Amino acid sequence: MDDRKIEVLLATVRTGSFSKAAEETNCTQSAVTQIMNNLEAELNLKILDRSHKGVKLTSAGESLMPYIIEADTALERLRIQAKSICEGREVPIRIGTFSSIANSWLPALLKEYRAEHPETSFHLEIGTSMLTPWILNGMIDVALGDAERCKGLRFYELMDDPFMAAIPADIAPEGDTVTQEEFSSLPFVMAPGNAPKTYLQEVPAGNLNVVTDDDASLFSIVAQGLGATVLPKLSLEFIPDNPSVKIMNLVPKTVRKLGIGVGNSPDRRVADFVAFVRERIKNIQ
Repeated sequence: MDDRKIEVLLATVRTGSFSKAAEETNCTQSAVTQIMNNLEAELNLKILDRSHKGVKLTSAGESLMPYIIEADTALERLRIQAKSICEGREVPIRIGTFSSIANSWLPALLKEYRAEHPETSFHLEIGTSMLTPWILNGMIDVALGDAERCKGLRFYELMDDPFMAAIPADIAPEGDTVTQEEFSSLPFVMAPGNAPKTYLQEVPAGNLNVVTDDDASLFSIVAQGLGATVLPKLSLEFIPDNPSVKIMNLVPKTVRKLGIGVGNSPDRRVADFVAFVRERIKNIQ
């Protein structure tokens, strides 16, 4: 298997289309089809399911994807490392992370790690749904997010982060808890980035859709009385209190599993950083 086959496969998986993969990899659709056929013949496995709805991985393809990502990442790091050596630069550890993590415990951990490893530098990318594509693209080495957005990676759970109801104060129920059934009747600000369909028993009909990776912006929308929403407790730690917004516990409780995701065989520097994070978070809790 050569790097061109890996490149075309990952483009096909990302786009779900041979034609779009062809555009992305600067070749014809027939060439993409032929490359994928040759790859399947080489592996002696059907790894892509082709239909009129598009192209997606078969179960065998899903099983192989972590190893394909690993191979692509290794090749990309080889190219980056070779270039950095030529230029006399140190390669940073590239981290993709939720904004809630980047604004809470991550900076302190980076500072502590740098104190022990002063030669290490970091590159941060903030995102939610982009974490897996960034891994697929070889843009990051480590993903800090939830289990939902780190599928297909080697994922180590770090902590539970409960979701809280953020409700305009003038329509919020009495007390400090709200049932998910009561919450579902409120006007709702739908923020797909927080994956409410994954975590809520019943997702309210959204009066307003907001696509954002910034929970502080979502909180401000609630403060203007445009609707209620759900926010991770970790995000609320760095958002100032506002009397226009009432934060309430959801019943039954729902949590996201936060953790750290990598490929199957991260290089030594990345593996050392992952081990450090896992140990420090264990001690924090």
